Amino acid sequence: MFINMFKKLFFRHKSTNMEAEIFEQPQIISKLIKKYITKDGKVNIELPDNTNKIALIASGSSYHSATIAANYLRNYVHCEAQSYYASEFSLVENVNPDPETLYILISQSGETADTNNALKKIAAKTNKIMAITNTKDSTLYNGAKYKILTNAGAEKSIASTKAMSAQMFCLFLIAAKIMQQKEIPVDKTICELKNAVSSIEKAFSYRDIIKKYSLKLKDYDNAAVLASGMFYPLAKEGALKIKETSYINTTAYPTGEFLHGHIAILNKRCAVISVINNYNTDFMQSVIANIRKNYNTDLLIISANPVKYNDNDTLIQVSTMFDIDFIFTTLVIFQLMALETASLLNRNVDKPEGLTKIVK
Repeated sequence: MFINMFKKLFFRHKSTNMEAEIFEQPQIISKLIKKYITKDGKVNIELPDNTNKIALIASGSSYHSATIAANYLRNYVHCEAQSYYASEFSLVENVNPDPETLYILISQSGETADTNNALKKIAAKTNKIMAITNTKDSTLYNGAKYKILTNAGAEKSIASTKAMSAQMFCLFLIAAKIMQQKEIPVDKTICELKNAVSSIEKAFSYRDIIKKYSLKLKDYDNAAVLASGMFYPLAKEGALKIKETSYINTTAYPTGEFLHGHIAILNKRCAVISVINNYNTDFMQSVIANIRKNYNTDLLIISANPVKYNDNDTLIQVSTMFDIDFIFTTLVIFQLMALETASLLNRNVDKPEGLTKIVK
C-alpha cells in the first residue's frame, strides 16, 4: 500500500488537525471493511426487510453524502430514495412519516441540532429509523432502532473529512445490504467497497498536481465546480470544502445547467474545476471547449476517462471505470485542494472564522 510512504512524506510536516484527519482515512475505512463485510462478502448490518423507500436526512457534508447515496440507491438498488436538509425537514410543521419508508439520519456527533429535531418528529410516528453516527450513546444513536457506528474517532477540524468518508462508506454498505436482500448482483459493489482504501490512497499520489493548481486557485475570489449525476453532490462537497477553509466563493453546478446563464460568471475572474465521470465525457469536453473558446480561466480537470486537454489546463487523470472508486478518490482530492489552498492563504483550516459545529 501507498499509505506508509505518504505518512513518511507528509506527516513529518503535519501542522493541522485537518491534514492529520485526511490521512487517517485509509485506516478508518479499513476498519469499517473488517467490521461490516464478512470474509464471504456479506454485509453485517441490521436493516428492515423489503426496503424500497428511503429518506436520508442530514446537514452540511453529511447531506452531500446522503445525496450521493440517494443517487446510487436509485440507479443501482432500484429504491425510491430522496435526501433532505435536516434544517428544512425539521421546519415542516406536520410531518407525516410513511410507514413503508426507512428514515436514515446522519450526524458525525449524533447531536446535530437540526438532525435531532427531525429525529424527534419522525420518532413520534414511526420507529423505522436508522442512525449513522460516530458517537455511541448520542441522542441520534439512542433514538434509532437501526444504527451504524462510523468509528472515525474525534474530528477536531471544523471541515469534515474523515467523518464524511466514513459516512459515505456506511451508506454504500447499506446499498450493498439491500442489494443482497433483493438478490441483486452485488459482487462488483462489494469489490469496490473493499478497494475503497486504495481509492483514497490514490488521491494522495496526486498531491503535487493539487499543490500546483492550488497556487493558481488561491489568486481567485470565485470558483465554479462542474459535475453531473451523483457526482454533482460530490462537486457540492468539494465547493463547500474550498469555501469554508479558504473563503473563496466556490459554487457547484450541474454541468448542463451551467450553460443556462450561470456561465456568465466567467466574465469576471473565476476558476473552473470540472469532474468528468464515465457517463458524461463527450458532453463535458464540449462544455470545456466552450469555456476555453470564450473565457480566460485556470481550468482543473478531474477525469475518470482519458480526455483532451490544453497545455494551460491542469489534469488529474484518475482512470477508473468504477463509480465508488472515482467518488472516494475525487472526494479526497477536494479535501487536499481545500487544505493546500487555505494554507497558501494563511487561513486557519482547523478553525475557520465564524464557523462552529452545531451540536446543541
